Amino acid sequence: MAVKKSRKYEVDGSNYAFDFLSDKLSGVKKFVNNVLTSVDPTTTEFDTVSSSDEALDAYKVAKYGTNKVAAASESVIAKLSDEELQDYYNKEKKKEDNKQFIENQTSNSPPLAFATPESSYGKYRRGKTAGSDVMAYPLDIDLNQDHMKITRHEYRRPTVNQSKSQRDVNYDTILGRSTYNIAGDSVVGSEIGGSIFLPMPKATDVNGVEWGKSELTISGLAAVGAAQKALGAGSMLTNLDLTGKEAKDSMADFMANLGRGPQGNEALGAKGMAQAQVTQLAAKAAGAAFGTEVDMDTFLARAGGRVLNPNAEMLFQGPVIRDFAFEFTMIARSQKEGAEIRKIIRFLKVGMAPKFNSTTFLANPDVFTLQYKNGKGDGDMLKTVNQFNPGGLALTTMNVDYAPNGYWSAYRDSQPVAVKMGLNFTELRPIYEGDQEEGTPKDSVGY
Repeated sequence: MAVKKSRKYEVDGSNYAFDFLSDKLSGVKKFVNNVLTSVDPTTTEFDTVSSSDEALDAYKVAKYGTNKVAAASESVIAKLSDEELQDYYNKEKKKEDNKQFIENQTSNSPPLAFATPESSYGKYRRGKTAGSDVMAYPLDIDLNQDHMKITRHEYRRPTVNQSKSQRDVNYDTILGRSTYNIAGDSVVGSEIGGSIFLPMPKATDVNGVEWGKSELTISGLAAVGAAQKALGAGSMLTNLDLTGKEAKDSMADFMANLGRGPQGNEALGAKGMAQAQVTQLAAKAAGAAFGTEVDMDTFLARAGGRVLNPNAEMLFQGPVIRDFAFEFTMIARSQKEGAEIRKIIRFLKVGMAPKFNSTTFLANPDVFTLQYKNGKGDGDMLKTVNQFNPGGLALTTMNVDYAPNGYWSAYRDSQPVAVKMGLNFTELRPIYEGDQEEGTPKDSVGY
């Protein structure tokens, strides 16, 4: 049964309205700053107001309407039970909190760093472009302001190795030898599966490379030096004969010159190598005699207070592939915007899912390209924040919180009032020097 609501009544200097359900008083609401706020049925205020003559008048109107004769006999207000009153209050209070939350989110959004005048032609319009879906949140997003664009592509792999940077390549032509600059490798297919426009997120990037500690004792240095000498003499690695005369000569030559440095300390050559080998053999023999293992550093440290010099260095070990994490809070301000939010979430979930071919093979999920933009053109990328690898990114994880405020809050059609979406992308190949030098404008921050 529908709830009947009364007009405004003044009780003890404040304005109230009354709700009636099944011809019984179900709630009292107070006007606070011209906004109706439910009164807790367990309070003295509720008892006082619900027992007033104004409440009785509202009860008669709700029950009998214009039939004043029948209403004249009523002197007591019928109310819901205490449990029913509390349950009705809880439901109404939740609705009021949800409404207040939406108003705060839409009216107190953070200001832009630089105010950009909005224009009708710059705003997103729902539709299709070149056969692909175009989605946006919010629906009235202005593409002439800073924003993020996510585009979905089919995964394509033209060669076995798709990890090369933007670079110069020489070609022989009928006019002679020419040099062309070509883009870095990519697995992004030319066919677009759709695009999403979202507000500008928190923009951060982390660039890194792997460096690791390398240690070589005098024995290791001797071996590396001998191999380097042999290779420098024209021998191939696969044909090295470490027991042959050439390798032995290289080893002897290296040992003889190992200690010659700025200090001229030649005694660290063959003599140091021989001492290290003798010490190692002694440590192993002593350990074997007593049924235990004694490494050379332990033996040297305990016997003479020294260890083998590890000749430690930090050596380059490889590139680091970058990760990016984003969070977007989307609040449905209309039924149409709620449908758009659901479409965005589904579009990303479908794109990141692997494709089932058979019980033997799976096909790659789709890949994505990301852009920070200000405008609708292809060249409107922001120069003040990082760009993303044009080789494509994988959407590795997607977290969607349908109750980010800690409790379920939804509209009549069960569309959540607010949805928080977390996206984690990983670039599919490293950023190389050629990408940084040739792939981005000189006045930008680069990738």
